[in-house]
Amino acid sequence: MIPTTLSAARFKQVVGVLVMCGLMALPPVSSTGALAQEDVSESTAGSPASDPQAKEPAGVAVTVMPSGVQRFASGGWASLAVVGVNHTDQDVEEVVSVFVGDDPNLQFSTRFWLPARSKRQSWLPLAIPPSERIDGNRVDLSMIRIAESEGEESFTENVNQMPVSVRSLMLADNEINTGLFAGPLDLEGETRREATRERLNAVLNAGRDSVTLSPSDLPIVSFLSNFLPPTYGALDELDQVVIAGDQLQYDSDGVVAIRRWIRRGGRAWIMLDLTSQSLVNDLLGDDADFTVIDRTELNEFELQTTDPVRGTAGSTESWSSETPVAMLRVLTQADDVICRIDGWPVAFRKRVGDGDVLFTALGADGWIHSDQKVMAGLNQLAREFFEPKNQPQDLVAAMKPIVDDQIGYQIPSRSTAAFVLGVNALVILIGGVWWARQRRLERMAFLVPVSAIVTTLIMLAIGSSHATAIPSTVATSQVVQVQPATGEADVSTIRAVYSQQSGDLGLVSNHQVMTMPLENTETSQTRRVSLEDDGTSRWLGPGQPPGVVRHLVSDSSTTLQQPIRVRGTFDGQGFRGTLSGLDPQTCQDGLIVASPGPITAVTIDADASAGQVIAAASDRLPPGQFIPGSILTDQQRMRQDFYDAVLTSAEGHSLGQGPSLLVWTDPFELGVQFDNRFDQRGAALVSIPIQLERPAGGVEFQIPSSFIRTDAFWGAQGRTTLFSPRTGKWLAEMTKAAEAQLLFRFPDVVAPMTLQQVNVTMKINAPSRTFFVNALVDDQPTRVFQLDNATGVVTFTIDRRDALRLHADGGLYLAFGVTESFEATERKANASNSGEAGDQVVDNATWQIDYVQLDAVAQINTSDLPSLDEAFDTGKP
Repeated sequence: MIPTTLSAARFKQVVGVLVMCGLMALPPVSSTGALAQEDVSESTAGSPASDPQAKEPAGVAVTVMPSGVQRFASGGWASLAVVGVNHTDQDVEEVVSVFVGDDPNLQFSTRFWLPARSKRQSWLPLAIPPSERIDGNRVDLSMIRIAESEGEESFTENVNQMPVSVRSLMLADNEINTGLFAGPLDLEGETRREATRERLNAVLNAGRDSVTLSPSDLPIVSFLSNFLPPTYGALDELDQVVIAGDQLQYDSDGVVAIRRWIRRGGRAWIMLDLTSQSLVNDLLGDDADFTVIDRTELNEFELQTTDPVRGTAGSTESWSSETPVAMLRVLTQADDVICRIDGWPVAFRKRVGDGDVLFTALGADGWIHSDQKVMAGLNQLAREFFEPKNQPQDLVAAMKPIVDDQIGYQIPSRSTAAFVLGVNALVILIGGVWWARQRRLERMAFLVPVSAIVTTLIMLAIGSSHATAIPSTVATSQVVQVQPATGEADVSTIRAVYSQQSGDLGLVSNHQVMTMPLENTETSQTRRVSLEDDGTSRWLGPGQPPGVVRHLVSDSSTTLQQPIRVRGTFDGQGFRGTLSGLDPQTCQDGLIVASPGPITAVTIDADASAGQVIAAASDRLPPGQFIPGSILTDQQRMRQDFYDAVLTSAEGHSLGQGPSLLVWTDPFELGVQFDNRFDQRGAALVSIPIQLERPAGGVEFQIPSSFIRTDAFWGAQGRTTLFSPRTGKWLAEMTKAAEAQLLFRFPDVVAPMTLQQVNVTMKINAPSRTFFVNALVDDQPTRVFQLDNATGVVTFTIDRRDALRLHADGGLYLAFGVTESFEATERKANASNSGEAGDQVVDNATWQIDYVQLDAVAQINTSDLPSLDEAFDTGKP
């Protein structure tokens, strides 16, 4: 439905004339201020509250204003507060529609109930057009009130007797925005609350200014409400949030919004000295893997900061003050500990989805000296925190060919063809037997070609009917990322819609899903997303045109009614576990991935009582292959292309952070409905983090390479630049002799263990050179493998027990090196014998390592378990 009293073209003319005449202009509202989600007085809704003697107005007044972050960017989302005041004695139902700029063809509307003699606030999400459709850093927000009568819609005039109310929104593109959530507003005095916020703002601004060339003009967004707007994309314009108190403890929707925002690339700083453990658990669930031992106060301390270049050899800085600072002594399993005090971690980081969470256990005043000079630790935290949020990987573009491939006619089934051919053979057989008895077999010369012609015509008719009658179809493809820490799943969905005839899609989505068109189709007809009071959304406007494929996308999260888990351990063949929460009968083409490590194919035994997941060490796939086998179906080839685009094209992805099972199954039901005339089909790729259990003691087991993480070793000279642990890539076409010191880290559940042997598979091209591998034997580099003219795929085994002892840093140390070419060595020797300078000889021969993969055979000895004192010294529970 669209307004029927004015056509879209006529509506544009009215809006244009009113803007030119200045009749609709309201005072512009800046959206770049530091305050967010302020209380709305009745005066903003048309009530003259400033004059106590003024006569109470009659009727209903509605206004729309920015809320939440109040900073908007082109191509993002805005959160609007819709406030209505009903001065009448009758309950009313209000419909408010808004659009951005001078194009009313895409509107967002809300329908809400307004009781008599009451004031009510509702919420409305709004999509900001992309930058190419906006001129300047300001855009108009237009609001219209719609009245319905006998199935028709018309405009309702505002207090200025105008059909449209306009206000301006300021855009802050390419800015880094930080939000602050402090203590609850109702549990402490205003003076104390403001002092706390000012102190936090001073520390955050000092840290931010210490790593920028010029101080930021944009202040930190201080949320002055205990509740966030419960709208889609309400936090999209924030790059970081600082949580320094329990302001969100009663806002369940806000907690859900923040943790989903983190998983989509946001950066969060949680100050543990000010934030309760219960709120942290609500935000992160099992990802809050730390334990608070006690709380103390310090007047002086030495802060040890890890240097990102030199590793553990960082800096130490002293702090002292007459006013003590709070510190929590915590234990954590986080590998990325940035700062310590007396061995206790006071700043550590954890990756959550596509985002990062920074935890600090030291009070804010402890990061700045008494002379307001920033400590080195805060400078290091600020360098990594005050950055634009991580952009999640675009999965929609990779899924689009999959849904497009599902739109089309169906090939006749084999049973249909077999039936037609069977009838043909039966007719010939019966005719042959009949005429053989009558001794008139010459008639078969007529029967056979006639039967063949009839059969051919029938087959052609069946094929033609399938080819020309493409059914109205909604094809769905999803990527579902299970989050066991919170019992949720993040779902990226694309739908391809095809209709034989023009008609309404009948698209209705529940409150968790915002479905939007992928293509920006130019149309003169108004399309409107209508949000109901119960949170559901409905598309109103022109329907799907016939014979055209259009795409709809959504990015949502859902709470799983039944947990989806993969639990298992290692045995003599590799990994073996159980899959729960999914029907194993529908699971196909499973993989175990751990970006950026190697990929292992999976066998799912659906006949077992629970789905058995088996991944042997020998099932590792070569780089570039994602589905085992040389002959793939059309569907598998599409999935192979999807894996290639997602798992290899990006430097990092969230589908396999830590070992995860990827499996294809039926799409998830998200509460999105279409008209009954559409056929529904599709598939979902589900990513499930693997929960490992400790293998039995005294039993030999294998660890597949997908469960072994390759890291660069921090040596006396720093870390190697030949290999990037973040991308898993090696430098290409090296000419100089070099050595890469690596550390192969094993899952925590197998520690402590005794390595029996490791099997190394690598691809290398180093002709005319010597390739070697060194291990640490009694803390000294020792050659354990060597090969001249190494070319192609090289495999070898290291089984020296003294070379397989784990390093103190928690992994197996191996150094992979390549010497100078034989020709260069010979030329240097000849130059030295002739008295010439050998260092002037240039080695032009190139060498390259493509990949290094390692699997291990190990055994857990119960006598090797650490004591409680040893566990305490590691800083891990």
